[in-house]
Amino acid sequence: YSEEGDVDGLGWVDAQTVRFDFSGLGRKLTIPHMGWNNLHLKKKCPLLEGVGDYQFYFVHSYHLKCADNELSVAETDYGFRFTSVIRKGNIYGTQFHPEKSHKGGLRILRNFLEHA
Repeated sequence: YSEEGDVDGLGWVDAQTVRFDFSGLGRKLTIPHMGWNNLHLKKKCPLLEGVGDYQFYFVHSYHLKCADNELSVAETDYGFRFTSVIRKGNIYGTQFHPEKSHKGGLRILRNFLEHA
């Protein structure tokens, strides 16, 4: 399900896409979250092999809330930690834009092609 458009998803992963809400944080952050940010790796994942300390380019107003925390392989901080990379079998998803993320993005795209 996604709040963006109030629609159901494909049902491949048990998650919801929700708009950032910073109302309880006591500080104002810009929406959309736009710019370079880090990944905090939670577990090994073929898609993220060799990404090291690269930063990735984000442009989004929504984030994923996974019902199954095992789907989340990386998180990013923007007001709070949110899931920024998921994996379920051979299904991968990134919250950032690999194609705009310079060397780190190229590494992720190469990993995807090698493991596909």
